[in-house]
Parts: sequence; structure tokens; C-alpha cells
Amino acid sequence: MPVYEYICDSCGKPFSLFLSYADYDIAEVTCPDCGSAEIRRKIRPIRVAVGEKARLQQLSEEAAGNDSSQMLGKVMRTIQQQSGRELPPDTNEALTRLEKGESPAEIDKDYD
Repeated sequence: MPVYEYICDSCGKPFSLFLSYADYDIAEVTCPDCGSAEIRRKIRPIRVAVGEKARLQQLSEEAAGNDSSQMLGKVMRTIQQQSGRELPPDTNEALTRLEKGESPAEIDKDYD
């Protein structure tokens, strides 16, 4: 059975009820603390789970048209974190420098 959350407009206390879908339409819900029928249902935001491909697409769209080093660093760091893999120290340093706004050309000079 689903759990429905409510808030009493009279006493301000939140409470939850287990109701079947059929009971939800006919239930006369009252506050268990004060007995008031002046209640409102609390609706929580919906969370949507997306796959790795969708997350990478979202990052790609966010970065499109933004040629800043920081955005490049942010996208690369997010991909690295989502992969769960550790970077070699020199790659991690280069990525940190990108995140701070250094240009790829400046960073590349130190690795030639």
C-alpha cells in the first residue's frame, strides 16, 4: 500500500497514512492529533533516474557553445567521477588546472 503524507492546517503537524489506491478516493482523512479535517496532502518532488548515456548527453548539451576551460574541466571531472575511476596524478593535475580556468594550451606547454 502506498504511504500518503499530509499536514494538518489546524495544528500544523505532519502525518502519514497507508491507504490502498481504492481507499484513497473514499477515505475521510482527519488529523490523528487534533481530529481536524482541515488537512492537505504533501506532495514530494518526483525523482527521475537516468542512465549513464542520458547523463552524458545532458553534460554535452550543457557544455555546447561554451568554450571556457572551466566548463571543459567540469565536464571532464563529472565524467571521471561517474566512471568511478581514479586518474593518474598528472592527468588529475591537468584537470584541476582546467577547472581553475587555465587554457588547455597553457597546460599543454608544461607536458611537452
